[in-house]
Amino acid sequence: MFLREPATRTLADVYVDWKSRDRSWNSDACAPAVDFEKGVGIAPTLFLGDHEISLDDEAVEQLCSFYEIPRAFFGRLTPGEKHFVMNSRIDYATGEVTIDYNDKGVTDVRKPSQPRLDVEQFVRIASKIFPSGATVLDDWFNADDLRLDVINPLPTIGTGGAVYGGLRLAQNRKNNLAPTVHPILYDRDTTSVVQIPDWSLKIDARGVSIEKIAERLEAEALRADARLNNDIDHLFKLQHTSIAGDRITRLHRIAAEHGLPVRPLADVTVALSRTEEPTMFDLVLAIANVANSPKLADASKVTSRTKLQAIAGAVVTDEAARCGMCHATLTAA
Repeated sequence: MFLREPATRTLADVYVDWKSRDRSWNSDACAPAVDFEKGVGIAPTLFLGDHEISLDDEAVEQLCSFYEIPRAFFGRLTPGEKHFVMNSRIDYATGEVTIDYNDKGVTDVRKPSQPRLDVEQFVRIASKIFPSGATVLDDWFNADDLRLDVINPLPTIGTGGAVYGGLRLAQNRKNNLAPTVHPILYDRDTTSVVQIPDWSLKIDARGVSIEKIAERLEAEALRADARLNNDIDHLFKLQHTSIAGDRITRLHRIAAEHGLPVRPLADVTVALSRTEEPTMFDLVLAIANVANSPKLADASKVTSRTKLQAIAGAVVTDEAARCGMCHATLTAA
């Protein structure tokens, strides 16, 4: 079993960290300039007219994304080469750029035609559903994505332990996609997170204002929160579905239907072998628990972790009629 570190941050903590004090700078994309040759140990500088801003690694990655410079390639260059490449890309850039910044540095680089929901809006929406002392399991935002996982203060107690309901607010910021919201379940004993799928919780952000996007995200978050008790009930009911006689067949069917990778599949198989009378409840938590593996702890593995949590959630909500032998889905008559 892989256990997460105890969560210590609250929604109030995240609000303080994410509270925006940004200012925006709009100009031609060829107007900024950078200096990567300030010396060893000195951060590079971005020049927006007469204003100078120090660049951290994340800000440099955002500039690379906007000016279409491969990050891995740029990271291998010397300071002099970085100075030449970045300024050259800026000098020949067309169109316009919007750069958001505050007293800590650059927070966003995007096209003016791509308005983006402020990160503090996500916290404000979560604060309308959860108290300020609610536990936050994960929270981050960077050039690529945003994630805010919040759970209810009180769990639902069942024979299988204590399960907390919560919400996952997220956004693909690299491609500036619409924000998303998913119900999540957190099992206290295994520290596993299950992401419940619901295709109806979709936010249409095409051709609408930022204010309207925020309204729609809040509405969908309320809908997701309303279904949490039913999702927890579904999870606990799986304790009555034994897979003691065919645990491997059932697991392999799930792997085939949802594309469960081979290495996590091996870890789930080992976890199930430790239980003499496993149930579907054990199978769900075993799949979700693999997402806590140290092998997936790196920030670059967030997609793999989320996929495992989503597969576990798909099993919770699966009510299809299945063959008693091979567990394949039966077609309707």
